Amino acid sequence: MARQVLILEDSRTQAIIISKMFQRAGYEAVCVTSMSEALNQLSTQAFDLLVLDVFIESHNTLDDLDIYRELAPQVPIAIMTAGQIDNPDAGATALNKARRARVKFLLPKPFYFDDVKQVCGDVDAYWAQGENVEAVTAAQ
Repeated sequence: MARQVLILEDSRTQAIIISKMFQRAGYEAVCVTSMSEALNQLSTQAFDLLVLDVFIESHNTLDDLDIYRELAPQVPIAIMTAGQIDNPDAGATALNKARRARVKFLLPKPFYFDDVKQVCGDVDAYWAQGENVEAVTAAQ
């Protein structure tokens, strides 16, 4: 069964491009354009990876990481950003804030299929490790 990725991206064009990269890597992508849609998806289905854009409309997703982590405990988070037009330091500042918040993956835009493939490989290994631990525990 394919892994599920939730992609929060307010640009529909970018969401389509990003979701196609994840689909090419073997993931089923669900794209949403707002925090409320993302939280609704997280309350109704399970995901293996969250890919969150930092700047959604006038909101900073990094301010709400605790909410995402509460709704999807143990699910790796990838943060992506290109920054903001009126603030050339916003991208670097956001990625540093995400790193300090112990986000698993940082994806500065533009990123490429090789970046997505690497993230997916790491996520697959992460979940396989958890499945192996559960299997050993169940066998004991």
